[in-house]
Amino acid sequence: MEMSFDKKRALIQSLREKKPEYADILGFYERISELQSATSPRLYMKLPSAEKRVIEIQEREGFPLISRDQFTIDIPAATTLFESLCHVAKHSNEKMRETIESLEEALSINALRKEDLMKRFADEEYLDSVSRTFELDRTITRFLIHMSVYPSLRAHAEMLKDRMDMKKWLRGYCPICGSPPAISQLRDEGHRFYLCSFCGFAWPGERLKCPFCENTDHAKLHYFYAEDDEAHRADLCDNCNQYIKTVDTRKLDYEPDLELEDIVTIHLDILASEKGYKRPAPSPWGL
Repeated sequence: MEMSFDKKRALIQSLREKKPEYADILGFYERISELQSATSPRLYMKLPSAEKRVIEIQEREGFPLISRDQFTIDIPAATTLFESLCHVAKHSNEKMRETIESLEEALSINALRKEDLMKRFADEEYLDSVSRTFELDRTITRFLIHMSVYPSLRAHAEMLKDRMDMKKWLRGYCPICGSPPAISQLRDEGHRFYLCSFCGFAWPGERLKCPFCENTDHAKLHYFYAEDDEAHRADLCDNCNQYIKTVDTRKLDYEPDLELEDIVTIHLDILASEKGYKRPAPSPWGL
């Protein structure tokens, strides 16, 4: 279940005190999260029909329920959120300001339409073209669009989750949209759960297995943590040279929000990169 914004705000304040080096980015996340939480209640989706037999085949063969471009987006809500996010992000840093001002200029002369940006959120070629044509920072542009449609993605994923038996999935990619995980979590008796880097859906996975190449050779699977913080670590795979960060909730004295945990462990991303490992789903917060 998604954490309420009031609870998330209290957690952000606590993390600011524990990790002052992340105070600025946590403040930025708080403003964005508040805008997103205000958008979610206004979303409305139509759930597409699907045959049980087809879903059983998808589950057995490892096909996700939908592809990224099949998500239903509440365009008016996403467009309104985009406008609010641009206003907030413009004041976060110089690079954001420059990109957003260029975006606003293109929108003001109708060279771009906000509705098109929202509708084509999953079209990477379109995003590349827009970024080149208007000399926009691609990472920032993608971030703004993704954050704008994110409430719709989460809402749609929530509506689809009961169509598949998630306990039988146990794969390293999202059962909803097929995207790689952003971060993982160890709960209860060490059961692992992944958080989708695209739609924010959480699903169970195998603990001693690389989610990216399915390596189970324990000699090639290891991890490290930093600054005596055993609750946060980077799980490394020497077979594919990729990694995923993991939060061991059994070693925390609070209920974590994985999006927040991804932010306050950016130092692990830096250390893993320095060791030569890659993150398949780049953090949207490493701007």
